[in-house]
Amino acid sequence: MNPNIRNENNPPGVRVAYIFGIFICLCSIFLSGFDDNPLKNKNNFNFQIHKDKNNLALDTVHHHLTSKNFIEVPIKNPNVKVVQNTIKIPIGVRDSNGSGTAFKIGNDSWITARHVVHGCQSIYLSDKAIKKIFIPPSSDLALLVSDSLNVDKFELSWFPSLNNEINDRKDLAVGDLGYSIGFPKGEPGEARLKFAGYVQMIQRGAYYLTEPVKMWVETQRRPRSLDQMGGISGGPIFNKQGSVVGVHVANSVRRGRAFSVDEYAISWLVMAASKRNQLTRENPKTMISDKNWSNIADAWRNNGRIKKVFCTI
Repeated sequence: MNPNIRNENNPPGVRVAYIFGIFICLCSIFLSGFDDNPLKNKNNFNFQIHKDKNNLALDTVHHHLTSKNFIEVPIKNPNVKVVQNTIKIPIGVRDSNGSGTAFKIGNDSWITARHVVHGCQSIYLSDKAIKKIFIPPSSDLALLVSDSLNVDKFELSWFPSLNNEINDRKDLAVGDLGYSIGFPKGEPGEARLKFAGYVQMIQRGAYYLTEPVKMWVETQRRPRSLDQMGGISGGPIFNKQGSVVGVHVANSVRRGRAFSVDEYAISWLVMAASKRNQLTRENPKTMISDKNWSNIADAWRNNGRIKKVFCTI
């Protein structure tokens, strides 16, 4: 195991396999590139927006947060130190409309990826206009504010609070399953994943970010004919207990690797952008397994807890 990554759940026997797996994945990524851009092959995507005539968008206001917006909790996860293995993702200047995925995490808060909404003049959550969004200073995330969508919110597997010591967090173990749900190519789709550890993600171009992200090995896609994942960015990744453990932000071009911002960064953004803490932990949750994951994905999209994000310029 990389000595810079703390994960007490991983037994010593998996350390060699972990290092070898990281090496192989990174080599294949550098050779194949990334498929994280929601604008890639945009002519094949479904960009149709059914605008609510009573709630047409003016320009969406982008609020850029700083570490001073929420000082009670460190902006970066202290349990993940500087990760030596890196992936580099170019962020181009937006020159066309696009789409991605978002999910509800608070009373009026929806999470998506920053690169999905970067450079957008107006943003829609399905047919609802978004008037303001919040951007954290050090993560590929964005929080969309909408109180017009009355659906149940999801819960994070862990979040920091004054009554919850940061060091008490138990991270995923290598090999743990994850289920990514969203709208790849603008259409319903999902992926079954296995956790493979942390790498450092560097985004350069239209903006600059460096952050540790979770790396996943992709084992299955649905529908099986899905040939690319652009558009699933911003979608949630769930553990078997039905809790959010990440936000999908990148995929390699060749099937096999996915990357996600973890729940620590999500929770900091929600608490920094909200005047009140909207994060809760309740039971029971919906258990996810290989037998029901596709049906649950359809149900959560159909009931509006996971929605498509539209960007117009």
